[in-house]
Amino acid sequence: MPVELLVNRIGELVSERQELRAASAPSAAIERNRVQIARAQWELAHALIDRYLPDTARSAA
Repeated sequence: MPVELLVNRIGELVSERQELRAASAPSAAIERNRVQIARAQWELAHALIDRYLPDTARSAA
Protein backbone atom coordinates (compact mmCIF):
# COMPACT_ATOMS: atom_id res chain seq x y z
CA MET A 1 0.00 0.00 0.00
CA PRO A 2 1.40 3.45 -0.84
CA VAL A 3 2.82 5.58 1.98
CA GLU A 4 0.16 8.26 1.63
CA LEU A 5 -2.68 5.75 1.94
CA LEU A 6 -1.08 4.21 5.01
CA VAL A 7 -0.74 7.62 6.67
CA ASN A 8 -4.43 8.27 5.98
CA ARG A 9 -5.37 4.82 7.27
CA ILE A 10 -3.46 5.39 10.51
CA GLY A 11 -5.27 8.70 10.95
CA GLU A 12 -8.62 6.97 10.48
CA LEU A 13 -7.70 4.26 12.98
CA VAL A 14 -6.59 6.83 15.55
CA SER A 15 -9.88 8.72 15.13
CA GLU A 16 -11.74 5.44 15.54
CA ARG A 17 -9.76 4.75 18.72
CA GLN A 18 -10.73 8.12 20.15
CA GLU A 19 -14.39 7.40 19.36
CA LEU A 20 -14.14 3.97 20.97
CA ARG A 21 -12.68 5.45 24.14
CA ALA A 22 -15.24 8.27 24.23
CA ALA A 23 -18.03 5.70 23.92
CA SER A 24 -16.50 3.51 26.67
CA ALA A 25 -16.26 0.64 24.19
CA PRO A 26 -15.35 -2.83 25.44
CA SER A 27 -11.65 -3.36 25.98
CA ALA A 28 -11.60 -6.06 23.29
CA ALA A 29 -12.70 -3.52 20.67
CA ILE A 30 -10.05 -1.05 21.80
CA GLU A 31 -7.41 -3.80 21.70
CA ARG A 32 -8.42 -4.80 18.15
CA ASN A 33 -8.05 -1.18 17.13
CA ARG A 34 -4.63 -0.99 18.82
CA VAL A 35 -3.46 -4.03 16.87
CA GLN A 36 -4.74 -2.50 13.63
CA ILE A 37 -2.82 0.70 14.36
CA ALA A 38 0.36 -1.22 15.16
CA ARG A 39 0.05 -3.28 11.97
CA ALA A 40 -0.52 -0.16 9.87
CA GLN A 41 2.50 1.53 11.48
CA TRP A 42 4.62 -1.54 10.69
CA GLU A 43 3.43 -1.45 7.08
CA LEU A 44 4.20 2.28 6.91
CA ALA A 45 7.73 1.74 8.21
CA HIS A 46 8.37 -0.90 5.57
CA ALA A 47 6.80 1.20 2.82
CA LEU A 48 9.10 4.09 3.77
CA ILE A 49 12.12 1.78 3.76
CA ASP A 50 11.14 0.51 0.32
CA ARG A 51 10.73 4.07 -0.90
CA TYR A 52 13.91 5.61 0.48
CA LEU A 53 16.49 2.86 0.98
CA PRO A 54 18.91 2.98 -1.94
CA ASP A 55 18.91 -0.11 -4.14
CA THR A 56 22.61 -0.66 -3.39
CA ALA A 57 21.96 -0.87 0.35
CA ARG A 58 19.06 -3.24 -0.24
CA SER A 59 21.15 -5.62 -2.37
CA ALA A 60 23.99 -5.59 0.20
CA ALA A 61 21.66 -6.66 2.99
